Amino acid sequence: MASSLVSIIVPAYNEVESLDELFQRVKAVFLQIERPFEFVVIDDGSTDGTLEKLKSLQNENPNIAIIQHFKNFGKSLSLMQGFEAASGKIAITMDADLQYQPEEIPSFLEKLEEGYDLVSGWRMSRKDTTVKRWVSMIYNKLTALIFHVEFKDVNSGFKAYTRDVYKWIDLRGDLHRLIPVLVAHKGFRVVEIPISHKDRKHGSSKYRLLRHRGLLDIIALAVSQTTQIRPFHFFCEVAVVFWILSFLGLGGWLIALEHAPFAVQFLISAISIWFIFVGTIFPIFGFYLEVEACRYQGAKWREQLVKESLPSENLNH
Repeated sequence: MASSLVSIIVPAYNEVESLDELFQRVKAVFLQIERPFEFVVIDDGSTDGTLEKLKSLQNENPNIAIIQHFKNFGKSLSLMQGFEAASGKIAITMDADLQYQPEEIPSFLEKLEEGYDLVSGWRMSRKDTTVKRWVSMIYNKLTALIFHVEFKDVNSGFKAYTRDVYKWIDLRGDLHRLIPVLVAHKGFRVVEIPISHKDRKHGSSKYRLLRHRGLLDIIALAVSQTTQIRPFHFFCEVAVVFWILSFLGLGGWLIALEHAPFAVQFLISAISIWFIFVGTIFPIFGFYLEVEACRYQGAKWREQLVKESLPSENLNH
């Protein structure tokens, strides 16, 4: 693997001022380590001349591949385009804004050589606002709490993947934020390494501070992963929570009968009834999914769970 092709995958949205420097620095790194690379850029609907800059670079560097979207579809779809187009034994993803340093690519490659399947960068000293760092910290803690895998910087865009991993990944929505979780839950070996993080040289951040979609993706991924194997158990456990809330609500309603106005009594009783309804319907829904799962969890589905199969010697003769 030491001399095999490396695919550098770069989603770009209005990064015309950064692309030339980014490519030249990546090129210098691979010249130094004497290793071939391809530079795959996904122009995600840029309007600032990014495509023209890429075409100009491609005229002098045939190892550049360009994919252009009709409009801005987001980072997850851009990464999927890059993963599908890439042909390297290893893929490295990084943003185009030069906040990640190409000179640290050898550290990622060395870690993969140790046997890891995904190496994720950990921005130890992030060059972002205090509020933005706090939002990311909460997101990391929430991810660890729900998925039981802890990452210091789950949403870092600087990552290195083996071919088995990046060809397996299937991103929807904004799941690029949770790639380490997806990979770890599959059973691949994942590790974080510290990296530097610089201020943007050009332009401004394309990401909003309030990332409600990231929270929605956490919920969607948690539910989908849990319900794939034992949906009835999952929904029954959730129903217990709603039944507890309903009993607490009814207790509050009894207290409110003596001390609260009618409007408050009505609101508490309505919420309690809703909790009872959800607590009743969830096990039914889980049982239905359990029946449906039996139809689809056949041999082909189980094959997706197998990392390696070693038949006995008797089967080889």
